[in-house]
This record gives sequence, structure tokens and C-alpha cells, in this order.
Amino acid sequence: MKAINKLVLLILAVSLIVMITGYVRLNNSVLWGSQKLINYIRVETGGGMDANQANIFLQNYIEQYKWSGSILLTLGGITCISCIFALLYNNRSRLR
Repeated sequence: MKAINKLVLLILAVSLIVMITGYVRLNNSVLWGSQKLINYIRVETGGGMDANQANIFLQNYIEQYKWSGSILLTLGGITCISCIFALLYNNRSRLR
């Protein structure tokens, strides 16, 4: 196996891990945002907060996880597809 193919396989493995991490962050954004809000209320405010203000904080925490998960999922997916095409192209050109 060529060194380039080994490098592409390594990049493919890393991109799959990044893609899975992004999916998990995206899938758990509501749960993790709620937990982050609960921790904020306990630590910063001493246990009490206005409901409207808490909803604003909750939406912002959820958006943070959704954006980071979307970015990771997109970057991992694009890199994964690029690596698959690179492997197919290298193997096809070797057969000719």
C-alpha cells in the first residue's frame, strides 16, 4: 500500500471521528444546553432566575452546541467524502 493511501486512510479515520463527534453534539444540544443552564443558575444566581431570562440563556446555550455540532459534522463529512474520492481515484489510476 502506498504511503499516500495510508495517509488518506488516517485522514479518513480522523474525519469519521470528527463527524461522529459533531453528530453527537448536535443530537444532544438540548440536553447539554439545559444542563449548562441549570449549572449557571445554581452557581451564578444562587438558585433563582426570571423565566424569560432563563429561556434566553437556554436558547443561547442550545445554539452554541448546535452550531459547533453542525460545523464539526459538515467539516467531517466533506473531508470524509474527499478522502473516499481520493482513494477511489488513486486505486483506479493504478489499475490503468
